[in-house]
Amino acid sequence: MRMRSKFIAAGVFLVAFLILVLGAGNPSSLRSLQSGFLGFLTPFLRSGSALERKFSAFREGLKKLEDLEDESVALRVANRELSATNQTLRGMEAENNRLRKALGYRGRAEFKLVPAQIIGRDISTWFNQVVIDRGSEDGVRRDMPVLTEEGLVGKTTLVSEHSSVVILISDENCKVAASVENSREQGILRGDRASSGSSPLVSLFFLSKQAGLKVGQKVLTSGVGGVYPSGILIGVVQDFRVRELDGAATLVPAVDLTGLQDLFIVVSDPR
Repeated sequence: MRMRSKFIAAGVFLVAFLILVLGAGNPSSLRSLQSGFLGFLTPFLRSGSALERKFSAFREGLKKLEDLEDESVALRVANRELSATNQTLRGMEAENNRLRKALGYRGRAEFKLVPAQIIGRDISTWFNQVVIDRGSEDGVRRDMPVLTEEGLVGKTTLVSEHSSVVILISDENCKVAASVENSREQGILRGDRASSGSSPLVSLFFLSKQAGLKVGQKVLTSGVGGVYPSGILIGVVQDFRVRELDGAATLVPAVDLTGLQDLFIVVSDPR
């Protein structure tokens, strides 16, 4: 291709040279030669013009394609930014609603409450205990009830200046005196080690064999023992069974113990 271009260029140069030499003496001959030379060049000029147009169109197409690609990239970035913003706004809205609900409960509560957040959770004791960001400097002491706006969570155990360990009601060592709503039944609540799955359950023991609890009945703190004030919701009955010496019930905790966030410590008795 390159050799052909060289030959064509050499031929055009040669013809032009001949025109200049031969046409120096006779104008008529010069016009004839010019006319012939133009005829000779016409196919090449046409080809060159068409090629130039094609090249220009191709270059314009590449430019448009590049512009479209840049626009597409910009749109993708903008879409991701909007998605992230939308996701953030949804998270902020959920957080705002959650905090409003928690603060609303704090205002209605009959106890003096200290708000706290979870700062530690051991995977090996996921359903047993959590570490919160409140301690003795905040008025927290051992064996203080911990709850959320939904119900009872557990109680404080180990307390330092600025943090505390909370044992959850799903721990078998956390025992709570409880009463069944709309009945005279009372018992002792204890965590159920065997139920430590995605949704831990708790059990209520020392009920009468005739208790006959119904699914969905609420179980509340009874206030016996002096640790937990009476009337805090613990959970609802899932099933009731009769054992050799007493009746027992399995409860679904009122609080989602797997997704704890904002907690409240009861630091005084009911007013």
